[in-house]
Amino acid sequence: MAKKVTTTPGVPQLPVTRLGPEIMQDQHPALEREWLVTNGIGGFASASLSGANTRRYHGLLIAALQPPLGRTLLLGKLDEEASINGQNYPLYVNEWRGNARSLQGLAWLDTLEMHGTLPSFVYRLGEATLTKTIWMEYGMNTSYVRYHYQAGPDASPLELKVRPMLNSRDYHGMTTGAEDWKFQLENLNVTAEVDSWRIAAWDGAPQWWLMAFERRVWWLSETDRGWNWGFHYRQEEARGLNADEDMYCPGTFVTSLSPGQAVTFAASVAGPEVVGQLYYGSYEREIARQQELLARAHQASGSQKTSSKASKTLNEDMAKLENLADRLTLAADQFIVGRPDPAQFGKLLPDYRTIIAGYPWFNDWGRDTMISLPGLTLATGRYEEAATILRSFSHFVNRGMLPNRFPDNAAQLDESEYNTVDATVWYFDAIEKYTKASGDLSLSQELYPVLSDIISWHIKGTRFNIKVAEEDGMLFSGADGVQLTWMDAKVGEHVITPRRGKPIEISALWYRACRIMQQLAGQFGTTTEVATYKGLADKVAANFERLYWYEPGGYLYDVIDEHGQPDPDLRPNQAIALAVAPELVSLKKRKSALAKVREHLLTPYGLRTLSPHDPAYCPVFAGGPVSRDSAYHQGTVWPWPLGPYALALYHTKASQAELLALLQPFVTQLDEASVGQVNEIFGPEPPYPAVGCTAQAWSVSELLEIWRMGKSKT
Repeated sequence: MAKKVTTTPGVPQLPVTRLGPEIMQDQHPALEREWLVTNGIGGFASASLSGANTRRYHGLLIAALQPPLGRTLLLGKLDEEASINGQNYPLYVNEWRGNARSLQGLAWLDTLEMHGTLPSFVYRLGEATLTKTIWMEYGMNTSYVRYHYQAGPDASPLELKVRPMLNSRDYHGMTTGAEDWKFQLENLNVTAEVDSWRIAAWDGAPQWWLMAFERRVWWLSETDRGWNWGFHYRQEEARGLNADEDMYCPGTFVTSLSPGQAVTFAASVAGPEVVGQLYYGSYEREIARQQELLARAHQASGSQKTSSKASKTLNEDMAKLENLADRLTLAADQFIVGRPDPAQFGKLLPDYRTIIAGYPWFNDWGRDTMISLPGLTLATGRYEEAATILRSFSHFVNRGMLPNRFPDNAAQLDESEYNTVDATVWYFDAIEKYTKASGDLSLSQELYPVLSDIISWHIKGTRFNIKVAEEDGMLFSGADGVQLTWMDAKVGEHVITPRRGKPIEISALWYRACRIMQQLAGQFGTTTEVATYKGLADKVAANFERLYWYEPGGYLYDVIDEHGQPDPDLRPNQAIALAVAPELVSLKKRKSALAKVREHLLTPYGLRTLSPHDPAYCPVFAGGPVSRDSAYHQGTVWPWPLGPYALALYHTKASQAELLALLQPFVTQLDEASVGQVNEIFGPEPPYPAVGCTAQAWSVSELLEIWRMGKSKT
């Protein structure tokens, strides 16, 4: 039977995105745009819209074997061919070493229909269609690919041939095949309802299963069995990296479909007994789960519709933004991950959550988690998960610091990297926002000793010379060869933007942390502690504007360096400072600084990291690792500072129209790179190409924060 998305009164319907043949049959957008499906525990599936893998990170099952880490590519892709009445339709698309291409499949690829975050690809085969739908089992390393044949009742059956491309490697790696290396494949045929094959790349390699549901499938083991050499990944070539890989085909799988029938291939690290119990109803469960996420987000935001008295244009614009907000809510879900409960397949352990910084290549980072948590969880009504994340990270506080980055291997968590000055001060901001949004004081009370210890360490000094400066109360940081703020690019031992000394946003965040502690001490501490935290905050307040105001430029210095010299580089960090602690700068000067940010840094998709008039400005983000890292924070546009910029505007009584205008470009941009997601960065000059990580947590988070701010102005 065909999978149908049913409508239930009172239940939010998922946004549906449709891209037609003008996109899907044009090789440029079809090969450049991507899709992403996730499973809630760090695993994912992804590819280009064409079906070709254009990155080393593309595949139908990238399993998190140590959830949410240990990500391993197991199933690279399925190459399909359909046949009706002797007419063959090759549906696959590949690019090969040496610029060879197999693009036949684009001729039949008609439409992408994405329900929520679940893609369906419609192939038009004469008068018939074959629809390929991809989803994952939430909480499990299981991917499904379903083929549904639709034609007139008298139409001939469709023969479907599928050639799986197998792999077994870390998701950052690349596989080179060998003539004497053959994947081990065992045909199990557990039941009449499930055809299954157990797979391992070698003795001791992770084993997994390929299964088929709904229709019997024949495995032609001697047909096309062997290595497929030289898949070429255009995105890796563009990044200046090794771009060619080999994958192993175990043979051809064949089935026959009459009109209205379907077959589903499942790839899973769980066996057929488990997956067989979950498959039927799996798609509907995922649709219902996403609908529930939207219902929760609507409740949290009030879901106020534009007044009928408003102009038609305003109503249309708000409808588009409401649809954007729904899509961003579902995009946010892809970053919030947990660990599965081994006793309950498809369920997550209740006491662990974290945030993946970005797909396809980031894991969870302390800084990114704390910045993105409010938008991903609080703006979407996921308060319990926000508390769980904040509580989870408290266990990793060491010498008064949150880790910047966790290792890819979960067994090496004691090797977490603490090279960050900002993750910890963002922690205070996230806790305060959680308390205000949820009304729950118990978490702050529980974490108060941890927060007090953090402040103590920052007063006496911790790693990388992070310490409160006695002369002005600002937070000093910096050490040779270390990058401690979010502007963290490094080439070899050379730090591109060291920002040693007193970065402006760090001083503002430190001030905010002390004010938060002053308030919490009044509830859970002593009068002595209240006085201590008040004194720390007051000292920053007394010196901030004097130190950071750059009168000739009419904006704020970016950093006071280790020698006490101010850096006049025009960067977006002043907008962050004015968002978290607007009271530190007079209203007149705030408006002046934000005007300079708008004039020099604002683009449709975010803020430039450096003024175009600066001699160090890099107008292009492209090339190999050295070229890209050198430009990373020297002009490249980042969407996430739009959130602080909007909040700083909000503090100056900006109008709803001014705030929501920042979201308008993303109404269409959401379909122009990774469909339904927001990139990490964009090029700094028109047409502002989407580059970097294809789906970034804090990019999505801050757009949701802007939406929440704009709604509050209704």
